[in-house]
Amino acid sequence: MARQLINDGILPNDGQGDTLRQGASKINNNFQELYQTLGNGTQITLIENNLLNVTGANKVTFLYNALADLPSASTYHGMFAHVHGENASYYAHAGAWVKLLDTNKSIGLLADVDVATAAPQDGQALVWDNGNATWKPGTVQAGGGGGGGGATNFLGLTDTPSSFTGNANYFVTVNGQSNAITFTASPGSVNVLSDVDTVTTPPTAGQVLKWNGNNWVPANDATSGGGSSDADTLDGLDSTYFLNYNNLSNKPTIPTELQDLGIVDGSADQVLTTDGAGGFTFADAASGGATTLGALTDVTVASPSQGDVLYYNGTGWVAQNGPVIRWTMTANASSDYVFSGPGFVSATNDPTLYLSRGHTYIFVNNSGGSHPFEIRTGFNGSAYSSGVSNNGANSGAITFTVPMNAPSTLYYQCTSHQNMGNTINIVA
Repeated sequence: MARQLINDGILPNDGQGDTLRQGASKINNNFQELYQTLGNGTQITLIENNLLNVTGANKVTFLYNALADLPSASTYHGMFAHVHGENASYYAHAGAWVKLLDTNKSIGLLADVDVATAAPQDGQALVWDNGNATWKPGTVQAGGGGGGGGATNFLGLTDTPSSFTGNANYFVTVNGQSNAITFTASPGSVNVLSDVDTVTTPPTAGQVLKWNGNNWVPANDATSGGGSSDADTLDGLDSTYFLNYNNLSNKPTIPTELQDLGIVDGSADQVLTTDGAGGFTFADAASGGATTLGALTDVTVASPSQGDVLYYNGTGWVAQNGPVIRWTMTANASSDYVFSGPGFVSATNDPTLYLSRGHTYIFVNNSGGSHPFEIRTGFNGSAYSSGVSNNGANSGAITFTVPMNAPSTLYYQCTSHQNMGNTINIVA
């Protein structure tokens, strides 16, 4: 309520002021408000040693809407105030209002913490920026340059060597005092390897490591300390020493002629053949193998004529009257046949061909099974069949023996892709 003032009139006992009852009522109302504000309604706050000693609920508030509403910090040194607009509290000290933090505030509100310039990232810590005299989010460094106490490299550790110089290809081991790391030319013992056991059976002079099925263990060397070696003990030994036949002490005598093998010389025109009992003997050629070319199982030459040549037809060798040229064809997608063989320095796409009458040409179609090769009378023309076998095959050999009455111009073409093909010129 508003403060109630007692009207005491103008002159004493002039009858113009409040009555005693009215004045007493105003005094009671004013005190009641003070007791409620500074106490619990019955007992007021006591002032002891210049300090407020609140009895019961403290109903004194220091509430201001904005920082600009606060009174002079110099005048009210030590005063506490709550600024509602900032949801923050202040106290007056040394002529200035000092802002207080609570558990709901960010650490970035501290004067020497800067989290606004660079927002903190996961795993970062506050690192002191000496130049700006602020704590800022940063990655903790491994060395001493920007926070953290660790070394940045192996040589920077306190219990490791200070230099790599002269230690190329060395091992890192614990020193003899077991209190630091050092470089050594070897790991100290092969027994540090998990599959080597030199503890159960300590090695003796001249022994080597041998595999026992589970580990490498010390065992006697097959060379028995050097010198020539028994051939029976050389299993798995393939060094230059053991590969030299002359270093063997029990090397066998190598036969130098057939008699040393227990084979008696045969008669003239005989051949060496098996004897049916695991050995060799001499026998007449007629009883031991073919005596003519035509007698071979994969050669068919019944009555060869002068000038014939052997020609492999895919299953066997047969007599062929005249020269034979074979070309192999692959495919460049669905655009070209790719030829290789006699007359082509390198693989060639859809070349113009030149064939001679009376000669035989074999086209081996290795184009993948989807490009049937056909000799034709013209571009997109009908098939030319005179002297041609297996014409239009999508794989395998197409044979063309050019007849003497062949036209001067023919054509080869894929029956599925018309762009694959070119001209065949019959030149003689």
